[in-house]
Amino acid sequence: MMPFHCPTRLATLPASPCTSSWPKSVATLCLALGLLVPPASAMAAEVRFAVVNVERLLVDSASARAAAAQIDREFAPRRQRVQAQLRQLREMSDKLARDAPGLNDREYLLRERAAGELEREVRRTQAQIGEDFAERNAAERDVLARRIHHIVVALPSQLGVDLVLTQTIWHRPAIDVTDKVGALLDK
Repeated sequence: MMPFHCPTRLATLPASPCTSSWPKSVATLCLALGLLVPPASAMAAEVRFAVVNVERLLVDSASARAAAAQIDREFAPRRQRVQAQLRQLREMSDKLARDAPGLNDREYLLRERAAGELEREVRRTQAQIGEDFAERNAAERDVLARRIHHIVVALPSQLGVDLVLTQTIWHRPAIDVTDKVGALLDK
């Protein structure tokens, strides 16, 4: 019997694998491995799965909603100040447009610069609020994700499962324990 040889190029494969002697070795190897590995149905009966939809917990759990509400309350005064600045900018622009025909060039230029400076200040403030909001939101999401992680790590011993999956393409609703993790998270 020839030793098993794995060709490195497709060009070295024989024209008809059935006439070569190496497929017999491969078939013998596959048969031997097949006898050593238990069937998939026997393995599935032994392994218990649970699925946790972490993304749903990060968005829809009571803890996540409470954190989002807290962040919104923290940023509400800053957003109100920006709204007041926007109203002031609108009023300045409208007044400049109304008064423009009666203003000399110097007065028109001064008012236009003041409106431009206020607009730049509003844009800077909005950008800063956006960055701060994103940073604060990410920090809260990280804290929540760590809490979820600790709960998920403890799940196998609590539920008697062998494997906890946090990402699936599809799963049976019977193995989804997201609601149980959400209840533990909200304690």
